[in-house]
Amino acid sequence: MRVVRGISLSCAVLIAAPAHAASRWTFCVGAALGGKDVWITDVFPASAERERLENELKTMLTRQGGERIVAQCPEPLDDKTAVVNAQTTAEDFNRKLGKTLHLFSAPELLSRR
Repeated sequence: MRVVRGISLSCAVLIAAPAHAASRWTFCVGAALGGKDVWITDVFPASAERERLENELKTMLTRQGGERIVAQCPEPLDDKTAVVNAQTTAEDFNRKLGKTLHLFSAPELLSRR
């Protein structure tokens, strides 16, 4: 996946737990209301609460200059394949709507915990 240039890449702290230790998976989507930009993370192990992840994504995008950001992270699932399929569906849906997709690595979001 390509990384959005506007999102800070100078995160010093990465995920504390190794990815293979988690058994539940999710991804997150952020969008500026009324805008064309949509940010989608890759699929990642979900150890934090969904609401906290959504707040962190909203905060991160707001700090990068986004306005009226809405963030959503689906409920984490044990089935990683189902989550990957849902993430792909979210990408396809937003492309069909003509949105500008910005894909980025989950550690950018997770390192802010």
